[in-house]
Amino acid sequence: MGLLQSTSKVVLKIDILFLVLLVFSLYNLDPGTGSYVAATLSLLPVTLTLAGVLAVIYTGWEPFE
Repeated sequence: MGLLQSTSKVVLKIDILFLVLLVFSLYNLDPGTGSYVAATLSLLPVTLTLAGVLAVIYTGWEPFE
């Protein structure tokens, strides 16, 4: 397992942690407030990195070998 694959697995675990925390926070926030908007907008980078990490793990891409 290369450096990118092991790093991707760590980032995947961090992304899952962020998603769990965001889901719990969205249940406790009132829609229309600034905190709710900030939590909703923070879903974008988390889901993009999650998609990228899953693509790297699925394809087994190793650019540094």
